[in-house]
Amino acid sequence: MHNQQQQDRGGSMLLLATGAAAVATVATLFPPPVSAWLPVAGIAIAIVLLAGLAQWILQQDSGNAAGGSTPSSLNPSQVLELIKTRRSVFPKDMTGEAGAISKQQLATMLDAARWAPTHKLTEPWHFVVLSGAAKAAFEELTIELCQQRLEPEKAEATVAKLRRKQAKDWPKVHCYIAICLKRHQEVPEWEEIAAVACAVQNMALVGSSMGVHGYWSSWQPAARDAPEMHELLQIDAAKGDRCLGVFVVGQGQQERLAGYRPRRQELDEKVLWLQ
Repeated sequence: MHNQQQQDRGGSMLLLATGAAAVATVATLFPPPVSAWLPVAGIAIAIVLLAGLAQWILQQDSGNAAGGSTPSSLNPSQVLELIKTRRSVFPKDMTGEAGAISKQQLATMLDAARWAPTHKLTEPWHFVVLSGAAKAAFEELTIELCQQRLEPEKAEATVAKLRRKQAKDWPKVHCYIAICLKRHQEVPEWEEIAAVACAVQNMALVGSSMGVHGYWSSWQPAARDAPEMHELLQIDAAKGDRCLGVFVVGQGQQERLAGYRPRRQELDEKVLWLQ
């Protein structure tokens, strides 16, 4: 379809250019009085200008086409394979290799996220990327809030578990992407949560295509929903904004990824066809 459109436009260009050349040739071979050729010359100039305009339009279309594929040009089998091979990869199976993931890769993932479907175009997703010192502060604040906000017995066990992760697993994490919801009262909250979830799936799929792995963690509720965490993430809870967890980002160890096995129920068990 796209190639045919290009051919059609190319044919139009050729006709315009040929017409201009023909007028110029006739004027050269059969020179009448100059005044008689003035209207013809005006037409010829107009044709040339139109040809130039058509060329510019073609260049703009080519630039737009270079920016992304049309849905009809994508291979459905490859898209489905990407979806099927996406995995939730946990810190224990990440390399922790410094510099393995670039800022540009993260930006590409986040760019994919913003193209999720959204009712009334509210675009309720908002992301906070936590790396370096901000990542360490986020981890420490999580532990402190669990210590302060949980019942003593549960706090002791939870903090001990988090300290073990802080020592062993969290250093393998490249960054956290806080998944936040910016509320818009004109649509139901569940619709905006669904839109954010779609955005996260987009992000995960594009990340997987680049060898960037991770998983969506609901995180510790005692820390996630605390005012101190809202302040860190710049969430306005008074407006109904929320943190829905974090996407834990890292590079998976290839030998460990090879052991990840897809498991889903059969399609017929999930779909009812009514005619």
